[in-house]
Amino acid sequence: MAEGPLIDGEGAVAARKKLKDLKALTTWVKAVQDFRAKFDTTDSDWVGTLSLKQKIKDHLAKNPGKGFSLDLFNEIVTWKLNRQEGRTRHTRGAKVTEDLLRDITTCAFGLQHTTDRDSLTRARLMVLQGIPGVGMGIASAILALTFPDEYGVIDDIVWRVIYGTEKESFWIADYRKYLGDLLAASQTLGWPSQEVDFFAWKMGQK
Repeated sequence: MAEGPLIDGEGAVAARKKLKDLKALTTWVKAVQDFRAKFDTTDSDWVGTLSLKQKIKDHLAKNPGKGFSLDLFNEIVTWKLNRQEGRTRHTRGAKVTEDLLRDITTCAFGLQHTTDRDSLTRARLMVLQGIPGVGMGIASAILALTFPDEYGVIDDIVWRVIYGTEKESFWIADYRKYLGDLLAASQTLGWPSQEVDFFAWKMGQK
């Protein structure tokens, strides 16, 4: 008899939390949708992002199974750091060589998991962070630009838009949480997850 109310209470708490999370999701997704409806598509960040995604797509089509070149990687780093307030450069030095970069990105892009998206995401992020100087932010940028229907870039601006809290350091658990909410928004809006991320980021700068 004593266990019944406890279970019911836990269930009620879980239900209220789910409803709260759903309302929060609806609120920020609607805000991003409204923002995009009025967005200037000649914006340099948008044009540059589209151009870089196409460049990556063309590179991989012409070089199947060979990963990224050093020049392309450097373009992605510049693109990512331009997204961040307070960061203007990234020091990698001579540790990132063409061969090392090609091998790591080839490995990350070639990984597959047919039944568990979380495991695949974790594996790809961990492999990409094997590139000297690459953390969660740049690793997620590489995935988002390469697989725009599957990933987004994690950073403090988008985190604040979605969760309403300040956060600067991110771990794989944070990315999994963020990606789940981003993909839910992507499904609701009918946009690639990378585009949901982009417009949330642009809106968060206002």
